Amino acid sequence: MIRKGYVDTSGGQCHYRYIEGQGTPIVFLHQTPSSSLMFEKLMHSLEGMNAVAIDTPGFGHSFNPLGQPMIKDYSSWLIEAINSLEINHYHLFGHHTGASIAMQISLMEERSVKSLTLVGPFLATAEEKMKMKKNISSNWSPTKDGSHLKKAWHLAGEILGAKNDLDLRQRETLDALGAHHSAEQIHHAVWEYSDIDAYKKIQQPCLIMCAKDDVMYPFFNRAKEINPDSQTQVILGKNLELDLDTESIANKFKGFINKI
Repeated sequence: MIRKGYVDTSGGQCHYRYIEGQGTPIVFLHQTPSSSLMFEKLMHSLEGMNAVAIDTPGFGHSFNPLGQPMIKDYSSWLIEAINSLEINHYHLFGHHTGASIAMQISLMEERSVKSLTLVGPFLATAEEKMKMKKNISSNWSPTKDGSHLKKAWHLAGEILGAKNDLDLRQRETLDALGAHHSAEQIHHAVWEYSDIDAYKKIQQPCLIMCAKDDVMYPFFNRAKEINPDSQTQVILGKNLELDLDTESIANKFKGFINKI
């Protein structure tokens, strides 16, 4: 059974969902503009393991940060949340924005993080990021005519990849609508963060996964170039791999951590 709760941080309360089991806990960090809800299906597939998925500040039911936080700020709040849960050692699993935060946490908490699994890390140069920035919009703020609803529906279905899975599309649409301001905040933080520099410093064992139609796939092979010891796996599911290729991801992940 997946349970839910809140923990206090210096910025406010963070919401999380967890499932109890055996072994070293797994901490999940979601993509933008999703929430920890995106990991429920995978958590059920990993039944028997300890797992916790946390809503990044600004998303799901966690507090909304003020100003312009950077990746280190988000990482610090999430480290506080993890520490409040009395999790001392853990496997870290991040998707897209969650991958950037996971890398930063791995650098800040090197002794606590036992392994790093990243789905679609943003291993792009500053020039590549600026080029992508011109083509990616995170503006679906409320409009008088309600056109923002259609924007969020399009985002969930066509860009993220839910397509005709209406339950999944509805879930992602609702998460996006609730995070219209936070998505702009955190995207700014992502543009300013150097995932490449962070990944070069990672000491933990790494598993990198990505679908060929994921927006981050052009940078997928860079993980192996930067760190030849990285394990890499191609998966399915566009930008919603955790929902659309769950069993394959669960099996690859279990095979990875069982060797650590």
